[in-house]
Amino acid sequence: MEQRSGTPMATRLGFKPGMRVWFHDMPASVRAAIAPERAALEEMGCATEGVQGVHLFASRCDHLQRELGALRDLVAANGFCWVSWPEPDAACELYGDRVADLAAAQGWEERDRCAFEGWSGVKLIPGLRPKS
Repeated sequence: MEQRSGTPMATRLGFKPGMRVWFHDMPASVRAAIAPERAALEEMGCATEGVQGVHLFASRCDHLQRELGALRDLVAANGFCWVSWPEPDAACELYGDRVADLAAAQGWEERDRCAFEGWSGVKLIPGLRPKS
């Protein structure tokens, strides 16, 4: 992952110093690019209520649905969740519109998309809960 215009990857993704964050299944190369220590992020061992930023890595729909369902009530109202998947990967069930659709069904709203060194991502924010 390269930095655009000298902007650190953590900043490009919306992570800010002091932010409470949780990373799930993050590859080492992405961790090195985000550099949570240099970005002064408060990394949590697991997602808990009030987490402000999440970066979730997945390749299967069932896994993503489970994680987004569990995270929906934990992410702060002004927080966000990036969902990333490997690309291109024939074994991966996820792509941008599928992620956005699965997320919307659980009360998330899409805010942004990105691609970086073999990964694609959708940024989600908590939205209104779907009516049952």
